[in-house]
Amino acid sequence: MRFSPTPWLVATLAFVILGFTRGLHSSFGVFYVALLDTFGWSRGATAGVFSMVLTVDAILSPLVGYLLDRFDTKKIVCGGCLALSLGLLLSSTISSLWQLYIFFGLISAVGITFTGMVPHVFLVSEWFASNRASAIGFVYAGTGVGILLLAPLSEWLLSNWGWPRAFQTFSGIVLIALLPLAGMFYQHGPFGEKLRSKKESKIDDNRWTAKLALQSMQFWLLFFARICAASGTTVIVTHQVAHVVDVGYSKFMAASIFGLAGITSSFGRVVFGFIADLLTKQAAYTLNILMTMIGVGALVILRDPSQAWLLYVYVVFFGIGFAPARLSSRRSPRTFFLARDLDRFSATRQSLSGLEGR
Repeated sequence: MRFSPTPWLVATLAFVILGFTRGLHSSFGVFYVALLDTFGWSRGATAGVFSMVLTVDAILSPLVGYLLDRFDTKKIVCGGCLALSLGLLLSSTISSLWQLYIFFGLISAVGITFTGMVPHVFLVSEWFASNRASAIGFVYAGTGVGILLLAPLSEWLLSNWGWPRAFQTFSGIVLIALLPLAGMFYQHGPFGEKLRSKKESKIDDNRWTAKLALQSMQFWLLFFARICAASGTTVIVTHQVAHVVDVGYSKFMAASIFGLAGITSSFGRVVFGFIADLLTKQAAYTLNILMTMIGVGALVILRDPSQAWLLYVYVVFFGIGFAPARLSSRRSPRTFFLARDLDRFSATRQSLSGLEGR
């Protein structure tokens, strides 16, 4: 008899897998400092690797959406786990900048994209008919928990074992833990396309398709909002650890502060997932942006270690504000789109936001 997981079990596993892969992606700033110390590369050239990761994500996200129309989420995410594990393992062997671009910026980026939000939005949509926004908020909260755990863990590994062993450790976790979880539990849900196609045909007149969305003002306003959010926050995520170290804090302290921002973002994702069900999305998104601006302002005026209170302002406001801002922009399409078009819409918007997120 085939085991069928419950919806919240699937959401919990998605929380873990997305939390690890996106948490690792967002913790690049910790490795960034270690690689600068080891090789002496310029900050701009090294940070360009993160830009390449975003570019690969932008280019491949539509492909992921296309593949989701033809293959199940399990195959997509398992393939991503294999690519991510390989890329991290190869990254442990680098001796020149171009190798970092290929191994982490390209191969690992493929794995990050194939295990990212696009397949997980589709997966959650197959398992939840009601409380879908709350479920997606819960799954996306895994990113914050991943940052909380992986940022200080990465710094500990870097300080005690070195960056090659840190890459190898994370490669092993993906291969030994995440890949089997996706392989065993990522299944078609009861609200998948095959089981609801008849129901959807009755409401086609009241819902948008991806083709109609591309012709609408609402779609492009969502794109614009996502672009603005990604453009500023990505730069901060990349350079925040290096900035705090430059101010005079230890590397472990800087990584820990980044980790705390991750957990406050998880809190924000879950709470604002519920709030957005009660308030208008416009009001929630505006509040998100204001909180993010306060946090960024605190980090900008930080000048010496005696101003520790500014770091806590940054952790609270940037963490809580940053996550729901992204979540609010991701939730809106579920109000309008058929499930069969949701993966294509999410992939297309992820592509454009990735290009601007450089």
